[in-house]
Order: sequence, then structure tokens, then C-alpha cells
Amino acid sequence: MKGKVGIIANPQSGKDIRRLTSKASVFDNEEKVNIIERILSVFNFFNIEEIYYMEDAYGIVKKAASRIKASNLKIIPIEMNYTFDEVDSTNASKIMQNIVDIILVLGGDGTNRAVVKGLNMEDPVPLAPISTGTNNVFPEMIEGTTVALAIISYLTSIEKEKNLRREKLLNIKFNNNSDIALIDFAISKEQFIGSKAIWNEKSIIAVFVTRAEVTSIGFSSLVAFKNPIHRDDPFGGYVILGEGEEVIFPIAPGKLAKTSIKEKGIIKENNPIKMFVERGTIVLDGERKIELFKDTEVEISLLLNGPKVLNFRKAIAEGIKNGIFSNKQS
Repeated sequence: MKGKVGIIANPQSGKDIRRLTSKASVFDNEEKVNIIERILSVFNFFNIEEIYYMEDAYGIVKKAASRIKASNLKIIPIEMNYTFDEVDSTNASKIMQNIVDIILVLGGDGTNRAVVKGLNMEDPVPLAPISTGTNNVFPEMIEGTTVALAIISYLTSIEKEKNLRREKLLNIKFNNNSDIALIDFAISKEQFIGSKAIWNEKSIIAVFVTRAEVTSIGFSSLVAFKNPIHRDDPFGGYVILGEGEEVIFPIAPGKLAKTSIKEKGIIKENNPIKMFVERGTIVLDGERKIELFKDTEVEISLLLNGPKVLNFRKAIAEGIKNGIFSNKQS
């Protein structure tokens, strides 16, 4: 079958400090190997043309590939300078952008954010994100076999764009620098990155989101419990914390938090919001990423045409309709 697939699997997702501060489950690397093995088995059945993958310190894809019996897969590691941190995900996606038809991402919101940073937003290669982290909103918790079948359906589709959805993202500018967030951007009074993950609601000054579902966990749910914002809404939202109405929200698995909201609102494309921030940290998709050591103006913008993501259910439905599961493809 014609088609080239990229795989970016993060061995660090699902292991942060929230396993100690809440009831979050641990997602070990051996289970990630198992997921990739199941995906590769489906790809092998349908004779996928080529698979490119990002190497990692645990060897997730390499180990999974070694377990596939009678494999005809052509599995190729991406050649680049590896640092074995999140920069690898960005660099790998930058390379894959030009050589694959779709990238399968195994990780959490943070992993997907790193991957998206490497894409060309003018025409980004689509993503098929599987959740393996904590408090995830962007990737879906779904069986790898199903994802593999959706990818097969996508690769054989005549009208591929119909199986994709365009996600929103936030663009953040500060001190002549910029960064992005896929789900939420927050400003924390914590002065150092430390363990990265945020679990102290008292440190948060403001939260901006692309979407805020009441079924989500984390700081996006703080917005949801005051003003739900759905995936397809053509706007995002925000809350400014301070003296005001109290709200209780699920900050982490099994852990509720209470805080007060001074102001809430929506953020529209082409209408950036500016804030002056004292010393603190910028939190991107649930992790402290950037330290601010002086008063800083931060500009937050919403982009509606962000990354393309495969609609798993829609793709499989089209594949069934087109009969690709009636006879083995070659």
C-alpha cells in the first residue's frame, strides 16, 4: 500500500510529578512498546510503504518492530542530532513534514505541542495523536489498533481532507520571543520551572484556552466550569483570577481545587489580548516552560487554522464505505 507514516513516541509522557501529588496513573514505557507493536502489526498486514520514526532513549519503536513476526515493513529511523528531550520531537516533525503523509504521536499535550512546533502551519502534515500522558485534552485515549485502521483508511482515501479537522492554537509573544499552546496557556507566580507540572492553583494568575470542556481535567476545566468552550467553537476563552466568584474544578486526577475568578471572557482570532506580568513563569499545556525575571508584556493570540488532526471515527467509517476492509489491500 502506498503511504508513508511517521511515528513520534515520547518515553517521558505519563511520568511527571502529578503521580505524587494526585491520583494520576503511571503509563510505563513497556505499555507504549505494546501499543506501537499493535499498530505496526496492522501496518504490516496492509503492507504500508515506509515508516519513519524518531529514536528515543528507551527504544520504543525499535523494540516494537523487533516483535513483529514475518514483517515486511520498511522502518527507518530519522537521521538528526538527538538530545533525548522534547526538542527531538520538534526536530523530528520538522523533518517528517516533508517526507510522510501523516505522523502518529504517542504522548500527552506537551508531546503534541513539541511536535506541532516543528510543522509548517501553512500546510501541516496531519497528526494522529494517542494519549499516554496526564490531564490530556489534545490527544485521544484510544486503542492503537483503531488508530492504525484509521490511518490505513486515511491513506487510501480519495478526499483526504474530509477526514481531518483543523485545531485551534494559542500564539504567545513576549520579550521578542514566541511560543505556542495547543490547549491552555497560564501565568504562574512561581518564579522557577522546577518540576514543570503545575498543581498549585494558588500560584495561577490567568488562564487562556483554545477549548474548555467540562469533561476535561486541569486548568482548561477551570475555564469550562465558568464558560464552556467547545472544540469547534470559532473562539477561545480566558479567566483572570482574583477576588470574585469562587469555583471548584478538577485540577488533577482525584484532586479538586478551589479558586476565585475576577474576570472571564472570550478570545477571538485577530484580536490579541495583552497582559503585564511580574516575575513568574509561563505555563504551556500544563507545564512551566519559561521563567520571567522582570515585568513583561505578554501578548496572547488565537489561531483557528492550527494543526490538522485525523478524525479516527470518520476515517474508519469512510474506509468501510469504500470497501478497503472487505479485501486485503496491497
